[in-house]
Amino acid sequence: MRSTYRINKFKETLIKKQEKGLRTKEIREIKESINTSFVNVTSREILLNGIMINIVSEDFTAPVTFEVEHDFPYIKVHFEIEGYSQYIPNNSKSVPVIIKSGHYNFFYLPEVKGTLTYNTKTRKSFEIVVTEEYLKEIFKDNFYKVSTGFGEALKNEEPFTMFSQNEPIPPNLLLIIDDIIFCSYQKEIKQVYIESKIKEIFSHLFSEINLEKSRKQIHKLNKVELDQILNAERILKENMGNSLTVEKLAMLTGLNQHKLKRQFKSVFNEPIFSYLTNVRMDKAKKMLTTEEMNVSEVAYAVGYKNPQHFTAAFKKKFNYLPSELKKRPGA
Repeated sequence: MRSTYRINKFKETLIKKQEKGLRTKEIREIKESINTSFVNVTSREILLNGIMINIVSEDFTAPVTFEVEHDFPYIKVHFEIEGYSQYIPNNSKSVPVIIKSGHYNFFYLPEVKGTLTYNTKTRKSFEIVVTEEYLKEIFKDNFYKVSTGFGEALKNEEPFTMFSQNEPIPPNLLLIIDDIIFCSYQKEIKQVYIESKIKEIFSHLFSEINLEKSRKQIHKLNKVELDQILNAERILKENMGNSLTVEKLAMLTGLNQHKLKRQFKSVFNEPIFSYLTNVRMDKAKKMLTTEEMNVSEVAYAVGYKNPQHFTAAFKKKFNYLPSELKKRPGA
């Protein structure tokens, strides 16, 4: 993997090489300082398997434009803490990426070849570059389900940006960034800690991607249709202890069964009874921790005639048995 930055104005070239696939068996940190006639840079690079984190602070004598090229597909989360970053491609397999101060974006570029401009004299950034293999590993069989448009872009080798316009960095992500920057654990613990924080960031990003997809789908429904779907959800929650068929639910909401199933999934991003199962499990967990009820009583209360079927569903969702719940910390 190789990244090349050229500054024609100053006739200087910087080439950065990385292990193929960002492979490393253990955490590595590289600190650099670069002082030239036009820029002072302090950078800290943290390498984990499939992950490269760049924490950069730069002071320029004047706005600067690089010619930039990467010889690998680029998957990146870019937080422009202070400054302004503008990438303009000169190839057909890319799109512009412009990120202003205090904003961020998540993007995938199959090819990177173009110009990168920093038009402020001071900038600070926090950047995460990952491999496709890394993301598929952490999300496993659910990768294409949760990655939606991003996953499709990877399959088709088409550029993707999470936001058409960059968005302000939310407070929860700023806290995670600080946790990573100021982590003082010893090496082995630090590796596990930072890996967990990167997973938090991508969990947030993929959640936002799915929410955005749901919003777009919801906007396609008119008010009457949306009210009917929200009414269907209310009926499900109020009758979770009863056997309710799709046919009965369709009759109660005034929708035909096909439209009910299709529009419910578009609003809540999962089929009707998958949604109902999750509601039942969340309700059951709360009942087991707050009420004096045994597993069988809770199973009947949330609509399961067979406690064994309830136990299997609970174990599938939470990865432990309902009978173990009171033994767990915080229960």
